[in-house]
Amino acid sequence: MSAPLAGQPFKALCSYAYFRTPAFATLLEELHASPAQVFGDSGAHSARTLGITLTIQDYAQWCHQYDDRLTLYANLDVIGAPEATWRNQKELEARGLEPIPVFHTGEPWTYLKRYLDEGYTYIALGKLLGNPVPDVLAWLDKVFKIANGRAVFHGFGLTVDRALREFPFYSVDSSTWGSGFRFGLVKLFDDRTGRWVKLMQRDRAALLQYRDLIRAHHADPLAFASKATQDNDSVAAAAAIAFRRYEAYIRARHGPVTIPPGPHNPVTRNGAPALPGLHLYLAEGSAINLRRAATGIRTRLEEAPA
Repeated sequence: MSAPLAGQPFKALCSYAYFRTPAFATLLEELHASPAQVFGDSGAHSARTLGITLTIQDYAQWCHQYDDRLTLYANLDVIGAPEATWRNQKELEARGLEPIPVFHTGEPWTYLKRYLDEGYTYIALGKLLGNPVPDVLAWLDKVFKIANGRAVFHGFGLTVDRALREFPFYSVDSSTWGSGFRFGLVKLFDDRTGRWVKLMQRDRAALLQYRDLIRAHHADPLAFASKATQDNDSVAAAAAIAFRRYEAYIRARHGPVTIPPGPHNPVTRNGAPALPGLHLYLAEGSAINLRRAATGIRTRLEEAPA
């Protein structure tokens, strides 16, 4: 079961809003101790929530500083202002950067067509959270039809299972992988049934029922059984492995998804290869939890005895 899960880089999405300090360089070095893909995001939505002011000058400097350690980085988008988002895209490009452009729900379709006509073949989709699922699915259906194979897409914060099963995304990110260490809600993926299993820590009946699935995630059920036995390293590792299992399942469902050739490619800007998707990035603002996840993937999955 672990064979198709091994061999993929560890994937994390790190936002400038959370990782603006020099300590980010240390985290990147640690993540890249093993194969890793790191998606740099401006974190504009989080910055508004936290009361942080982001400037395009500072964000551009951050992207330049870590350009060789980031697999890609996003535009500094402005939700509700597509023309401002477009101007930021061009401003960052004028500063020698190649960000992935961002198109949001609710924006005029002419902006998506503009990105496509300008040769952007990898586009991020934003403002997906908070919308009714049927509306998201209908919007995504139109996005993929307009693109008609000319581009692939990243879904920001996309955790709608039906959307990932129906549409061949190149990449997505999710912060819900952290529900175990944040709220005690453990999410495991059963790749035999293709379904998520959710259970609360310290729910002994559920832990007993799903003990084999927990062990398949390279964790001991005791790590979730009580406050005295709780192991945060195991919680984060099991969560990361669950999303690795889900990533492999969805990738197998759609087959390899590749970025079409074009003049703008935010992944291959430094000559790096663009590995076929799906790629599922773990979005997280805590370096501690990303270290736990990366270590868990490496030691429990990649280096685990067959």
